[in-house]
Amino acid sequence: MRQLLKTFKVAFQAINKNRTRSLLTMLGIIIGVGAVIMTISAGEGATQQVQDQISGLGTNLLIIQVKEERRGGISVRKGKELTKKDYEILRDNSVWLEKVSPMIVSGGNAITSQGNKTTIIYGVSEDYFSIMSRDVDLGEAFSELDVQLAKQVCLVGKTIKDELFGGESPVGRTLRIDKVPFTVVGLLEEQGQVGMGGDQDDLVVAPYTTVQNRLAGSTNFNVFMASAVTEDKIDDAEVEVTDLLRESHKMLSNQEDDFEITTQVELNEITGEITGILTILLGAVASISLLVGGIGIMNIMLVSVTERTREIGTRLALGARESDILTQFLIEAITLSAAGGILGIAFGIIGNQIIYKATDFYIPTAGYAIAIGFGFAALIGVAFGYFPARKAARLNPIDALRYE
Repeated sequence: MRQLLKTFKVAFQAINKNRTRSLLTMLGIIIGVGAVIMTISAGEGATQQVQDQISGLGTNLLIIQVKEERRGGISVRKGKELTKKDYEILRDNSVWLEKVSPMIVSGGNAITSQGNKTTIIYGVSEDYFSIMSRDVDLGEAFSELDVQLAKQVCLVGKTIKDELFGGESPVGRTLRIDKVPFTVVGLLEEQGQVGMGGDQDDLVVAPYTTVQNRLAGSTNFNVFMASAVTEDKIDDAEVEVTDLLRESHKMLSNQEDDFEITTQVELNEITGEITGILTILLGAVASISLLVGGIGIMNIMLVSVTERTREIGTRLALGARESDILTQFLIEAITLSAAGGILGIAFGIIGNQIIYKATDFYIPTAGYAIAIGFGFAALIGVAFGYFPARKAARLNPIDALRYE
């Protein structure tokens, strides 16, 4: 035990003797550990934010859309488009669906006297606001009568309000989508950015009949948004929707569905998988700097072995064992790596806070990210420190004492 403590003492003295070089050696580990913690934590934050926003829609959401497949990198429609007849069948005959809204999505240039902006226009029914839990801050949502008469009315998100109405109330004012004038009847409640960077407030919502007739030039739909009567009936609603649409599309029993239904649970799982993969990829990229730091430690330790050849020879001549020399140099490498890991943890935590203050994007510092970063740093200390330590331990005492 005494011999081990003495070995530790010698190792720390060697590190303290070259403080600047030791600090520069640790720099790669510090940056690497900090980057790993920040990227993994950012992935965790994005996952949590996306799932919170999906959960905010309720737990009984169903998304019904045309089935597509990828061909040569392009999405190709595999079945029939969703029609007004499909919508009416679901609306009038479903037992387990509380509400359903068709949705037609169109891009366009929103124009006011204060500027213009490319945005997305959603054509929906009046049930959309309840299904998607989108409250109205100012004004009111359009009515079923507005939909039936295809009135040129709309609601806008906060981004549209800020950029095209100078931050003032847009209610009652005119907004043109390309050449079609709309009267703004409401301002949607702010929902902010999604975890992957999309702006949920950069949109215009109008009656689907108006969007079909005046903007899209199509009588069909991209998707239906629906809500089950209760959370525990969502599976029943999915089965019911499947049966009703298969009957509407006159499909035979041996034919595949030409539509897809995604439920709230599946949506959470899909987003979790996507953000999880992104987190792993970002963490893997960040860990490259840890490997670079490990190579730096190995290089410095090899230089240290060369510089201290006579010292090593003297210790061996005085009775030090090979294991003592090996332990000493391993302790030096592990100490440099561990110290870099501790400073890297502090760097990562502080970095998370700086990002939060600068962007308002909350990044929770994941405990397992700290464990991974520090564990990886310690492993690198052993892996990249072993070769120089082994080289030092195997020096011939006589040759080492003759070294100039």
